Amino acid sequence: MSLSAKEESYDIVDGKWVTFRAGGKPGRRLVRQPGEPGWVDTFDRIPIIDFTNVNHPDIEVRKKLAEELAEAAENVGFWYAANTPVSDQLIEETFSAMEKFFALPAEQKAKASWMKTPGARGYESFADVAQNEGSGKADATLRESFIMGDDITDPVQWQGAVPADIKPQNIWPPDMPEFKQALDAYYSVMAPFARSILRLFSLSLGLEETALDHTHEFPMNALRPLHYPPQEPDESAAGFLAHADFSTFTLVLQGKKYGSGLEVLNMNGHWIPAPALPQATFTCNVGDYLQHISDGRFVSTVHRVVNRSGQERYSLPFFFSPDPSAVLVPVVPAGQKRKTEPIPYEDDPIGDTYMRRLMFARRFHPTAKRIEELGLPQSEWKYNFLTGSLP
Repeated sequence: MSLSAKEESYDIVDGKWVTFRAGGKPGRRLVRQPGEPGWVDTFDRIPIIDFTNVNHPDIEVRKKLAEELAEAAENVGFWYAANTPVSDQLIEETFSAMEKFFALPAEQKAKASWMKTPGARGYESFADVAQNEGSGKADATLRESFIMGDDITDPVQWQGAVPADIKPQNIWPPDMPEFKQALDAYYSVMAPFARSILRLFSLSLGLEETALDHTHEFPMNALRPLHYPPQEPDESAAGFLAHADFSTFTLVLQGKKYGSGLEVLNMNGHWIPAPALPQATFTCNVGDYLQHISDGRFVSTVHRVVNRSGQERYSLPFFFSPDPSAVLVPVVPAGQKRKTEPIPYEDDPIGDTYMRRLMFARRFHPTAKRIEELGLPQSEWKYNFLTGSLP
């Protein structure tokens, strides 16, 4: 998932700095011009990687692809995934369902409100987004969204026994059952594709191909359909403020016919366009969890969305994250000096850390309000989002 910046200015401040939120904290980056002190050799485009061989039977072929992926993840933090296992027909059907859902009357969409689920899944209106991001103005952040994800109570995802105290994690619009059918179909294809990419990252780190599987057995996946209305070319409001994702990695389908507003921040403080490419080509990025697992080798890169295309924009990110019970530590060979300092991921199950960050961003959710009422410091948030309970 992702956290948006809370600063009023999401772009250049006084012509010198870009502000953003990354790693759960606000940050800023100096905007440098060529020849100025501090100018570095950094990326100015997003590389395209051919994933035809993602599941090739020859491991040496997969290792070659892993090396290419590692280079992009290390030097850019973003890449395009072309020639993927996802069909054009599935994409067309999924986007068609998204368009239909977001076109529903507000009162019908509100029946599937994110306020009604323990983990803040469901529909988030323009006003909800503005409130959560601190502006209080429904038109200050131009986005509405829907979130679904891993749910052990859903027989489409899980066929085993379900404990009696587990609550459903997802909520669906009762007036449009085909929306769930479309997202389920897309999710069922994306989950194994993401696992194949995880194994490429394992290879690129010099590990056995399945070395990271034990932390991603029933991962905290999330699928988030997004709708951005048109903006004027000079409009300053961001569809999505500058941020880095908290995920292992994110796979975004932008939708070529909708245009693109995605931009990626390079080390010199310049925004590099990441336009939508045709067919089943995904715009992908490293998340905070993978940055930590790789000990800082792979970069969780800051990005934003400003829809200046003049038309409706729809996009579909798939967030792939570890199991909620996983405790993340960097994968570092014995004797190798660490590149980064330990962070809280090493102290708690990642599910606890995830919910702290999520509830910080969704502070009007009933769970967040309950936490506030209990007066618990963040270090004591032991929220079980499967049962919807706090200590």
